[in-house]
Amino acid sequence: MTSEQNLAIAARFGRQSNTYDADASLQQRIALRLSGYLPKSTGPDCLEIGCGTGFFTKHLLDRYPAGQFLITDLSSNMLAACQDRFPQSERVQYAIMDGETPDARKHFDLIAVSMALQWLSCPVRALNKLQTLLKPGGHLIYSTIGPGSFPEWRATFEALGLTPGLRRAPDLPGLPGLIDEEHIALDFGSAHGFLTHLKAIGASHPSAGYSPLSAGHLRAALRLQDANHGGRVTWHIVYGRLIPMKIMIDS
Repeated sequence: MTSEQNLAIAARFGRQSNTYDADASLQQRIALRLSGYLPKSTGPDCLEIGCGTGFFTKHLLDRYPAGQFLITDLSSNMLAACQDRFPQSERVQYAIMDGETPDARKHFDLIAVSMALQWLSCPVRALNKLQTLLKPGGHLIYSTIGPGSFPEWRATFEALGLTPGLRRAPDLPGLPGLIDEEHIALDFGSAHGFLTHLKAIGASHPSAGYSPLSAGHLRAALRLQDANHGGRVTWHIVYGRLIPMKIMIDS
């Protein structure tokens, strides 16, 4: 069963489905880099988790013209936006699906998750579950936010004795199959510009149990962030690749 938190996150993203692309250049950049880890194959059976508006879907369809695809997202609005770009066909099917409790009822040669894991309550458990859906010789590739993300923002809140509401990424030792990482710094002009960006792409959902700051505390944090870092915020992005568990045990 899908958790209330996952449904709330999906709804928040869904409300931004019409404007998401204009503010999601980072997600497009990460999708391009993740596509470099797509395995060589002629006509793989593919599952995509968290398709959004289709940034990574495009790479899948372009790379595997003879492939079969099940493209999924928990947000019906995001799924519809992706389907508008890449219409359903005999080889491209769409379904609403929670990456934490995938109901695929089959196995796949390739599973791809581009910048969606961080929104699940337990990314590692989700990866382990998805890994069981791989066919022999299959691959699972993913990108997600790493624990080194937003150091400027976290330093600002720590200096004020406050707790930021940004969702925390899993520690690197806990993420299976890590193969690469990068740090990407972007400038949003101001601290308020950063928050506006998160809202514009639907990524402003706080950590579970987080109590919003008072207006005074928020103003203080924005002032200190602007004074020390301006609108600069750094993402830590990690990439991983997994193969079927049985093969991993036997090898």
